[in-house]
Amino acid sequence: MSEQMDRGKIGSLLNRLYRVTGAECFFEEPFPGVASASDAWFERFKSVIGEFHWTPQEALEQIAPGAVAKSVIVWILPVKRSTRAANAAEKVRPAVSWAAMRSFGELANDNMRRQFCRLLEQAGYHAVALHLEQVRQGFDIVKMNFTSHWSERHAAFVAGLGTFGLSAGLITERGIAMRIGSVVTDLELSPTPRSYGDDPFAWCTRCGACAKRCPAHAIGKTNAERDKPRCGAYIVNHVNPGRGERYGWLDLALGCGLCQTAVPCEFRRPRQGEC
Repeated sequence: MSEQMDRGKIGSLLNRLYRVTGAECFFEEPFPGVASASDAWFERFKSVIGEFHWTPQEALEQIAPGAVAKSVIVWILPVKRSTRAANAAEKVRPAVSWAAMRSFGELANDNMRRQFCRLLEQAGYHAVALHLEQVRQGFDIVKMNFTSHWSERHAAFVAGLGTFGLSAGLITERGIAMRIGSVVTDLELSPTPRSYGDDPFAWCTRCGACAKRCPAHAIGKTNAERDKPRCGAYIVNHVNPGRGERYGWLDLALGCGLCQTAVPCEFRRPRQGEC
């Protein structure tokens, strides 16, 4: 027998996980959105991203054969203001607090994903966190040319939470400086309306501020000019060397995030003409 779940209960579960996992040390409170698992965009992503990108149904079947995916629950974790301010002052490498958010804050987000699935399962539903599932299957971002089987940014777009910028980051109502989590489930919830319709770039003004902030010169004047391998190479060649001395830890992912701070979309949707 499945326990009754609604959007209010989902929000309460996520807020509690945000506190108990330690995510509150790195992020402001999460805000969730819901996409229908049958939304046409998920099939469209096989053309936009690649045939290898999972639909919600393909993903859920991997852990629960015969289950029917109904909803994709996505949450945004805005980065704390003090961390944004520290990173905004940097020009070459991420601030220590930003790097810690990316490394250890994302571990907390992983635990939110993991425990949220467990709570849904306890309530009688099937659930899978695809970010964790692709890691379990040996996913290698470099071998896949900086793409993945499941893009949480794209899932967030479908769930009405934001649209893409020139940097390929997601501009949300509370800005682009954030992390994302998501779960696919057979729990049926009403989807969040997309106020921007089907325009993936509706909230980006193309002001170019993020391109000016990028030390790798990996962001161009159009969305098609975003160079993810160049961005990744900059982290490997200019951020990782000496990271033990500068940051104090090794082996966890780092991202500079300079394009997400000191830009008009850092805290909110930008207005036309801002730069």
